[in-house]
Amino acid sequence: MNRYEKEGLMGARMQAPMGDRTVVTELSEEFSLPDYQPEMKRLLRVRATVLPADQYIGAGNAECSGRIDYSILYTGNDGALYCTSQSGEYQFSVPLEIPSDFEASEGIVCNVESLPEQTSGRVVAPRKLAVKCKLRSRVRLYGTRVLSEAMECDSSMERLCGESEYAAVFFGKSDVLQLADEILLDDRDGNLRVISADGQVFISEANAGSGAVHCKGEVCLKLLCCRDDGAEQSTPYAVMRRIPLSESVTAEGTEVNCEACAHGVCSDVQITVEDGRILCEVGIQLAVKAMRRERIAYTRDLYSTERMCENAYRSVDFPSMIKCCNGNVSLNTTLTLEEAGIRSGLELVDLCGSAVLGAPEQEKGKYRFVGKCRFHAVLSDGEELSAQEFEVPFRYEIEDGRMLPTDYETAVDVITCRGKIDGERIGVDAELAIAMSLCGKDELKLLSEATFGEPHKHEGAVYTVCYPDRADTLWSVAKRYHCAISQLSERNHLAAAPAADAADSLAGVRFLLI
Repeated sequence: MNRYEKEGLMGARMQAPMGDRTVVTELSEEFSLPDYQPEMKRLLRVRATVLPADQYIGAGNAECSGRIDYSILYTGNDGALYCTSQSGEYQFSVPLEIPSDFEASEGIVCNVESLPEQTSGRVVAPRKLAVKCKLRSRVRLYGTRVLSEAMECDSSMERLCGESEYAAVFFGKSDVLQLADEILLDDRDGNLRVISADGQVFISEANAGSGAVHCKGEVCLKLLCCRDDGAEQSTPYAVMRRIPLSESVTAEGTEVNCEACAHGVCSDVQITVEDGRILCEVGIQLAVKAMRRERIAYTRDLYSTERMCENAYRSVDFPSMIKCCNGNVSLNTTLTLEEAGIRSGLELVDLCGSAVLGAPEQEKGKYRFVGKCRFHAVLSDGEELSAQEFEVPFRYEIEDGRMLPTDYETAVDVITCRGKIDGERIGVDAELAIAMSLCGKDELKLLSEATFGEPHKHEGAVYTVCYPDRADTLWSVAKRYHCAISQLSERNHLAAAPAADAADSLAGVRFLLI
């Protein structure tokens, strides 16, 4: 017997998810303050910002590494508020477990999304602190899946073709981009001191082009300031600034027919106060993702008009594109001080937040996400500063709920955040930026193996009459009698059908001459 492995005639390949793993990395760092930085008395807040990871694929592993920045707010021995910025590194590896039906060395792509959890710190000495952070990273691996290999076939073979769409994905990240701006001061600002400077990247548009994603938006800069007048210091207050952003990020394989999303982080903020102005220099990094509906042709069935044939089939799951976009949501809410865990009589000095989204749900033609926003408040009783955290739920909805998402990726950033204590209640006003991609799951049934044996012995009669039943199609009848599709159609004057196996391919036919 002459055995043809796989499916036949034409090879078929598609990009597909090859692995999805969550890696938890426990980070522990010790930092020493420079001589010009005031000594520490009490830590109030430690915020971690994770820069996009660099990836190296080789030697059976995906090696991931990057930088993590810490913004540490503390009180000094003089009771005033100060901030120090420190940086550490993270790294981890993920084994490359390549399934048997994937190419071993071609088209492997790695995407890493990292979220800092349970970041904390403690004062070890007046100029020394220890920081701990749990980094939760989702590592997605994509590769080239081999649906079928090409094989040699002869003119006696009839093939039933199929086409399907799947989600092809492309990734890219920028180098550190530098932006600059200045804020003019007036006489009322006096001897201004910038306590801390934090930046958040808001992407309002992410448009795919040829080999790149063009991002537009703003860097939302927040300066926590006070006025130093000798021994007296004013109550800290916030200065907000928005710096326009327009950058293209290279993403190999991206085309104009892709949908795209992007998010970014501030890698460094440098502030200088001089000559009645505040000079701001901000470094940012952008990470982009693009998705495209890619079509793939494959063989659904196969037979020979001259030889006996035995076929084997398999089903393959693959991602189907739903949505890839950027969005934003406003959060306005009030809580009682008791609900927020805040004592009465305290004054709100500063407020910042972080957020996560849960799994999407379908509801009335929309996708609904339920998330949590965690706020960190710095409070004052007039003499000492303290800190308190509290959570607020929020919802986000988008249209186009035609398919239940089985795979999703979201990045949420709290861009701006304001709060106010009024009596026994605290009001919170925040703006959240969201980057997301949604995929569903489809299934295709394809021919995995065809085995051809002895020659088929045709009947000696000039014609054979076939009376098809309701389940029969042009394909099933032709395959049963080892007859060419074109010959069967021509002999019986059949009208053209969308496909040989279409349910109406034998519409109105009572019998067929084989």
